[in-house]
Amino acid sequence: MNQQLIFNNDFAFDATRQAVSFSCLVSGLKVRCYIALPATQRAEAYLQQIKADAFHWEDAVEQAIADDAYNTAGEIWL
Repeated sequence: MNQQLIFNNDFAFDATRQAVSFSCLVSGLKVRCYIALPATQRAEAYLQQIKADAFHWEDAVEQAIADDAYNTAGEIWL
């Protein structure tokens, strides 16, 4: 387990951004992560799917952070 990254269990749907959001601590700093809602999905069903597949998404975020794939607001979008 990577102790530099700590994932919070705060998955939620952000209607403004039309994405599932969650956060993680990266060396003590909180980073917001977003997974865009596909046009073919309903928000609540997609949120439940993301929660069920959390380990997959955590791996994807770890890779994005390693690749320094932050946007200008300091967020990670997958």
